[in-house]
Amino acid sequence: MRRAALPVVVVYAVVLSFLSFGQNSYAQTSKPVDTIPVSQIHEGMHGVAYTVFQGTKPEPMEVEVLGILKNANGPKGDVILVRLGGAKAEYTGVVAGMSGSPVYFNGKLAGAVAFRIGEFSKEPIAGVTPISEMLEISAIDSTHSGKLT
Repeated sequence: MRRAALPVVVVYAVVLSFLSFGQNSYAQTSKPVDTIPVSQIHEGMHGVAYTVFQGTKPEPMEVEVLGILKNANGPKGDVILVRLGGAKAEYTGVVAGMSGSPVYFNGKLAGAVAFRIGEFSKEPIAGVTPISEMLEISAIDSTHSGKLT
């Protein structure tokens, strides 16, 4: 159980740190980030993800939704299946350093890149953890007031 939750917690922490970094560096206002629920995401949708290929500056890369994998990451653990686009993403494929890269559709945060699909795949296919699941973990964390049992 702990082992299965670890990747989600790591992705959650990276996205939160990216969002707070993004508010200082990229946001024009201090308004909250709009999110999009999985129910509004469908095959063929196009969006953008931000990752760092070199140095420290996040760069955009294209994202196309291939589908939604229901309960693929445990009960209520949906995964948004996407293909990354652009010259750099197509050259590198999905790499470990992309975990936590935020993914947006229609300007709304959908989630974060969590893992590569396929061990030896040359195609840049990634699984995205929905933001709703990360926010749910945050709500659970705050109810335990920092105590681990």
